[in-house]
Amino acid sequence: MNDTLRMDIFYPDTSVDTMQSRPFILLVHGGSFIAGNRQEMNYQCMAFARRGFVTATISYRLGWNCSGTDFLSICLLCGNLNADIKTATYEAAQDTRAAMRYIDAVHNNYKIDSSNYFIGGTSAGSITAMHTVFWDQQEADEFCPWASGQVGLLDTSGNALPSVYHFKGVIDNCGGVSKDSIVLNNGNIPLISFHDEGDCIVPNQYGQVISCACQSFYWVAGSSIIHGELMANNVCTSMNLVPLSINHCSFPEYELVNRASCFIRSVLCDSCQSGFNNTPYILQRCSSTNSIQENNSLYNIHIFPNPAGEELQLNGFAIDREYLVLLYDLSGRMIFQKHISGKLQVILPLYGIAAGSYFLKIYSARESRIEKVLLTQDN
Repeated sequence: MNDTLRMDIFYPDTSVDTMQSRPFILLVHGGSFIAGNRQEMNYQCMAFARRGFVTATISYRLGWNCSGTDFLSICLLCGNLNADIKTATYEAAQDTRAAMRYIDAVHNNYKIDSSNYFIGGTSAGSITAMHTVFWDQQEADEFCPWASGQVGLLDTSGNALPSVYHFKGVIDNCGGVSKDSIVLNNGNIPLISFHDEGDCIVPNQYGQVISCACQSFYWVAGSSIIHGELMANNVCTSMNLVPLSINHCSFPEYELVNRASCFIRSVLCDSCQSGFNNTPYILQRCSSTNSIQENNSLYNIHIFPNPAGEELQLNGFAIDREYLVLLYDLSGRMIFQKHISGKLQVILPLYGIAAGSYFLKIYSARESRIEKVLLTQDN
């Protein structure tokens, strides 16, 4: 079956940035290979574009046929679908590689410097990005032996363009690679990682994905393991850890973009140095712009109680700004969204929502914030 997959491309303001050839970053959304969409990466794409990069976010096949919406239901309903999620992981890497072949073929149209390609993603998107970079066909076949026979080789799906591109660096936000992957297969590629120390959706160390309530799914080597392997082989790598956190992908996006931009700049300038940082909320001011606010005011909004029962209260909004508040389950499925304007505080009723862990996302202008919320009772 054919499927049309789309890409959104973001460009710097050419009246301000007059460069004739720019580095390129491809960003891949998350969603456990069940849900999610490319628009979820819009903030990062725009923030990187304001810093001089051409960026793109893509759709890919969401091939895990799991009907679960939280830890418990995924374990109960999808525990026998490990082969299915492996196939979905393989297909996502195929689609991302096809997107890169296309970008490489048309890079002159977008004034992209084809010697400076970067890639990144969040959660399942980061897993996809790193398999796009680090997998060879043999490793992919060992991970998912049936996939090439069912859906083709890694570099033959989606289009027939040549696969001659090379990545200069990777942005890993709470991702991992299949446990036995050798991340040095495609050369010594620098990597910057962001991860919560106690993450159980994509483990920071060795572990199984979505292991918060069961151990049914495939093993990965998380960000800290990859960081250690690259360090041992003298490949430039930066590890940014949220210490003692059991959240998933909670590193502030505005600071992730800031640090990743600085890391990429160091790669481009041949001055990259490995390092470790466990202070996510202390700004590292090395990539500020005149057009974007670097201090995220959304962290002034108080979210309580957490854990929550029948309702969730938020206060600290600015009455002269508009906000969008969304609640997602752990698979990336949106539970509700609410537009807020002209209010200092709101009460969000939780009727009809099952007990479990969720992600609350708040957007306003160029800022975003993600917090993990625990619901203690069925509503």
